[in-house]
Amino acid sequence: MKSATRRTLFGALASIAISLYALVAPMPAGAQAPSAGHQIQLVRVDSSDQHNVSVTFRYDGSESDVRGLKVQENGRDVEAKDVQSLADAKLDQGIVFVVDTSASTDEDATLAESKNAIKALVDKLPSGIQIALVAAGGDSLVMQRFTTDKATFEKQLDSLSPQGDGAMFEGVSRGAALIADQPELTGSIVLITNGNSGKGTPVGDAKGAVLASGATVYAVGVQSGKLGSEARQLADESGGVYQETTKASDLRGFLNALEPQLTGLYHFTYASQNDKTTGVNDITLTVNDASVRGTYVIGSDARGVKALVYQAPTKPGGITALQNDLGKYLAVILGVLAAAMGAYAIFNIVIRDTTGLESVLEPYSDPYAMQAAEEDEGPGEQTMAQTAVMQRAVELTRQFAERRGFLTRVESALERANLPLRAAEAILFYVTGAAVITLLAALLTRSVLVFFIVLVIAVLLPPAVLNFLSGRRKRMFESQLPDTLQLLSGTLRAGYSMMQGVEAVSQEVAEPMGRELRRVITESRLGRPLEESLDAVAERMDSKDFAWAVMAIRIQREVGGNLSELLMTVAETMTQRERLRRDVKSLTAEGRISAYVLAVLPVALAGAMFAINPDYMTVLFDETVGRIMLGGGLLLMIGGFLWMQSIVKIDI
Repeated sequence: MKSATRRTLFGALASIAISLYALVAPMPAGAQAPSAGHQIQLVRVDSSDQHNVSVTFRYDGSESDVRGLKVQENGRDVEAKDVQSLADAKLDQGIVFVVDTSASTDEDATLAESKNAIKALVDKLPSGIQIALVAAGGDSLVMQRFTTDKATFEKQLDSLSPQGDGAMFEGVSRGAALIADQPELTGSIVLITNGNSGKGTPVGDAKGAVLASGATVYAVGVQSGKLGSEARQLADESGGVYQETTKASDLRGFLNALEPQLTGLYHFTYASQNDKTTGVNDITLTVNDASVRGTYVIGSDARGVKALVYQAPTKPGGITALQNDLGKYLAVILGVLAAAMGAYAIFNIVIRDTTGLESVLEPYSDPYAMQAAEEDEGPGEQTMAQTAVMQRAVELTRQFAERRGFLTRVESALERANLPLRAAEAILFYVTGAAVITLLAALLTRSVLVFFIVLVIAVLLPPAVLNFLSGRRKRMFESQLPDTLQLLSGTLRAGYSMMQGVEAVSQEVAEPMGRELRRVITESRLGRPLEESLDAVAERMDSKDFAWAVMAIRIQREVGGNLSELLMTVAETMTQRERLRRDVKSLTAEGRISAYVLAVLPVALAGAMFAINPDYMTVLFDETVGRIMLGGGLLLMIGGFLWMQSIVKIDI
């Protein structure tokens, strides 16, 4: 007892130590708040080559300030190489002008002022910047694809005329598509609208297109009202700016104010100090009083302010003193000790101590039970339920199952399947195994869907296997019954008594009939009446045919008559019933096969469609409506299968 107490205390102390160390984790540094004054933004980080990470950022201050750029990766200073503007770095930069050309823009002079404001801005742009034009009128049209020819662009701009109800968000989507078609281009979208969006593309689709292209939206609204909030949403989500006015004449001043942000794009490269091939990196850029911090996935090409927004790591806390190599070594040592203690505990549970007095006297406590156990298990075998811990668990399980009223049903199913387990043992192993397998699946996959799938399989599979084994053994038993009755009739004709006949037949027939008849002989020798032993076989095997034969034997033994002839008649009747049963099974084969095909076809078709086009099928798993439809479809499929099975199932 003392040694066990010491082992328990040591295990508790080790568990506490491991739990304390599980709380240890590095504390994340706080995010830097953006400074007032000039603004700086991360626009693109291409980390495909960790030795040459390419970074593009936007700064609205003087170009001379950028020479003092400071860069940090994961809190450590790194050297920024070749810091220069996109034009000097000979990298593509583009601006798409999306102009609202709805009919209402003619009434308040929005379109005319938009043309003048855009011309003034284009004249100030450096010659290397590509420009494009999209008209958002009755239809959204790409009036000019990316070009560096300002004259050609202005010619298309002058051709704009008001028409229709406007298609603002469709125009934004087309502008984003122009930028996405050129992967090496860093693009911006300048949107000018008076609030008419028409009935085309919704704002959600436009926002998705902008974020996918990595563009930044700068929106100017003229008396845009409610739709101004949607234009503001586009600008905010992409890291741009939204401005609103009631006078179209203000457009020129607004666009001139945007020029530093549209042209203030810079580029540099640096060699990453992180030698990991997966995970995330934090990057911080500082120019004078402006600073920005972002996060990118190692090995990715992240585009757009939204994709590079800083993601603070989780803050699990921990003990700072153990957040070093010493803590790692301590974790390894504690893990090894925990594994050794767990193995020792399992060894003590599985291996029974046979040196105690109770173990020595056990063979004398129940000789018949020990003999039966040796026959079932074979020499040298023992079950886990022989240990003290398992015996206590089995006893608690037995009491619970007995109170709930399903212990007897489990015992009958196990006997019918000829599984050498006590009902309480089977229930304990079933519940424990299902729980362990489900928890392991949840921990390994961290998926709710996989958790429920494994849970359903772990709960339904053992009973299904048990029913299959018991059903197969029952069918074998009933198929042997006519021949067994004929053999028993022959022994009676030869002058054997009923008891002698059963014993003789039990030595001739195969399993499972032979095993059941030998059990009848054993019970009869122990004093149980022969009819009761035979009735027990019929109940245990759930065989109506055998119960009928036993009833005939009981009636004959009570009223007299030729038992041999009676058994032959019963055997012939059973043979005819079996022939009829097989005929019905053949006639209903088409219906049963149809049920199986209709049950497998939706699953197989869904699997094939998922393999061909996963995006098409993931809606069923990602969207709430899809999950409801999937669940409803499964329920209807199961109901239809059970219905067809009940139609073709005919009792004889």
